[in-house]
Amino acid sequence: MKVYLAAPMRGVRGALPEVRELLRLIEGYGHEVLTKHVVDDVLDVDRGVPPRVVFERDIQLLEEADVMVAEVSYPSLGVGFELAYFLMRGKPAAGLVLESRLGSLSALIQGITWPNFHLVVYASPQEAVERLRSKNLL
Repeated sequence: MKVYLAAPMRGVRGALPEVRELLRLIEGYGHEVLTKHVVDDVLDVDRGVPPRVVFERDIQLLEEADVMVAEVSYPSLGVGFELAYFLMRGKPAAGLVLESRLGSLSALIQGITWPNFHLVVYASPQEAVERLRSKNLL
């Protein structure tokens, strides 16, 4: 399965350790993570990649992906855009939120009722992946 792993890049990267572990675990089950760059310490734009190139690449990867796993514990305009785009394409997506951050999660994200979206509250990356697997998202 091709997985689009989304996480904040330019904003607060407070869940970066969890995202790194999520990537490792998802790949450990044999899935292909299309967006390994989300765990890089140096961002594409800081390496001189123009924003238009980032946009075009990410849209291409969103189209290619079978499922999206979006870490939504910290606000991100980019992740919100990616999630909306993916859901509007009718593809299955999960929003992962750390238990300790649930009270700060956008009401809009919490309120999504579309059948192709699953909100997963988790305490550890292992627990998140187990829940994703139980919902047949991985």
